[in-house]
Amino acid sequence: MQAVFSLRNTAFRDILFVEYLDIESGTLFGITGKSGSGKTTLLKLLNNMLTSDTGEVSYYGTNVLMIDPIVLRRKVIMVPQAPYIFPGTVLENIQLVFHFNRKELPAQAEIENLLEQLGMPSVLNRSTANMSGGEKQRIALARALLLDPETLLLDEPTAALDEDNALVVFKYLARWIGAPGKSVVAISHAGSLINDYGDAILDLSGGRIKSLEERSGAHA
Repeated sequence: MQAVFSLRNTAFRDILFVEYLDIESGTLFGITGKSGSGKTTLLKLLNNMLTSDTGEVSYYGTNVLMIDPIVLRRKVIMVPQAPYIFPGTVLENIQLVFHFNRKELPAQAEIENLLEQLGMPSVLNRSTANMSGGEKQRIALARALLLDPETLLLDEPTAALDEDNALVVFKYLARWIGAPGKSVVAISHAGSLINDYGDAILDLSGGRIKSLEERSGAHA
């Protein structure tokens, strides 16, 4: 299987050092570790939101520094733990993201279907003003999925969700990576879910790899 990301002797300040890491395409790759272990730093290096001080980060064999950042970040979309949600309705949030990306908005039925699969039926015309953190996380995830990236980078995508809704999200992501050319790299506090659905689990400690467990077919 081809590596979607490869890191070789990659260092960022005194926060992270990865001597060797390949993340296979078509997988749900989980990242775990205590606070301050370098998880979010690693995620940001993958789409050049941060630039390593030494070494190399490659996307399908090409150094990310050689890829136009706009092109890279359309292929590799990162959803932060506390995403920014625009004032207005859920539909207006999605419309704005497509406007900024100069892409054609999907049919409303497609948008509604995705939101329903993420456990949020009939919310298109709801104001985001009084939505919970978990609802906002799922709106941000839906926006990213609708843009049809090759790879999703997710920083604690279910941190504000209860166990049942977190399970709904992980089940959807497991189905999503079944499509050709789709990959997910996710930092997750939901240990049991990342264990159930992750194809590989990287544990970071003190900015270095503590362990890497490959669990092929875990999401099947």
